[in-house]
Amino acid sequence: MPCDGMRSHLRASTSEPTHLVSEPVEEARWTDRLKYFHPTEPGQILDGRFKTIAKLGRIRSQSKLPRYVSIKIAALDHDEDAADEMEFLKLISNANPPHEGLKYIRVPLDTFDLQDIKDDNILLSPMTDSDIKPFADYCQTIDQPRYIQQEDGRVTHVSHDEILGTRGMAWPRLADFNTCFPVLPGNFCHSAEIQSDRYRAPEVFLGIPWSYKVDIWNLGLMMWNLLGDNDMLENSVDDDGKYDAHVHLAQLISMSGEPPPLLVKRERMCRENKLDDFVVNSKGKVCETMNEYWGGPFFDDDGRMIRKDLIKEKNGIPDFLNDFTEKDRSQFLDLANNMIRWLPENRKTAAELLQHPFFIHED
Repeated sequence: MPCDGMRSHLRASTSEPTHLVSEPVEEARWTDRLKYFHPTEPGQILDGRFKTIAKLGRIRSQSKLPRYVSIKIAALDHDEDAADEMEFLKLISNANPPHEGLKYIRVPLDTFDLQDIKDDNILLSPMTDSDIKPFADYCQTIDQPRYIQQEDGRVTHVSHDEILGTRGMAWPRLADFNTCFPVLPGNFCHSAEIQSDRYRAPEVFLGIPWSYKVDIWNLGLMMWNLLGDNDMLENSVDDDGKYDAHVHLAQLISMSGEPPPLLVKRERMCRENKLDDFVVNSKGKVCETMNEYWGGPFFDDDGRMIRKDLIKEKNGIPDFLNDFTEKDRSQFLDLANNMIRWLPENRKTAAELLQHPFFIHED
């Protein structure tokens, strides 16, 4: 879909006893999908080459020993996602191998198929306390990684050396590319539903075609969250507790003021952007456009928000900014302003943001 007017854009060591959980965990949460999961167990040989030593679930681990690898086993009902992820990772790996950013992405070493998934070898009920207790007792007898330590009544962070057993910083790596979207050639953008509710960029929930600048919006909100330990926006839900794009829009207007006329114009134009196939939104409505999918229209003929009743008074400066020096506060707000912008073309690129004074430390 063309983009009109847009650029293509452990646990801590404590004295408390271990508590056994009684609620379902891992695959047991998705009882209707159990037959699609591989029955992976410690000690199992996969593809005749890899011996499993632990199941990490959604946790990622890394070892300094090259003979250890992480194996990601996709569910059978998500095999298309797995194939897409491999294609995306091949594209990323081969695009520019010398690029220093590649070391921050977890790329695959190899792939293989597993053939032994059967309906009758899947755990069909949650494990009971009697099943888990021997393992819990065993964990009490072995050394556990510690993320904090107490000395003289003070709690201090353990160094990276203690946590990792290696010297130097352990940088996080990006993983799980099964739902990513590639940049499209030419002046074309995507229209699919993306992003978690609170972090969704305005062009997405207004039903406007979007591109990579939605990630800059995400990064700006996440940066605010990490530094302030709170979200910039409240939970954008209606009276029934479900996501409501009108509430989301009102929150942004309360925070940043009225959107620019160009964004309003794009929203109005995209009301007629028919999709190739119908989509059903969270309320069960069959929709022909993404604007309709998100609950549009959003603006009246005068370019003002239709649900004006949702707009609240603008909040003051967040408390956490008071801990900054005047210079740091000014630079941080300017950095955030370069990322959290109504129009995607007005958001800085990642390369441009790295040159911002906030990231340049002066002695």
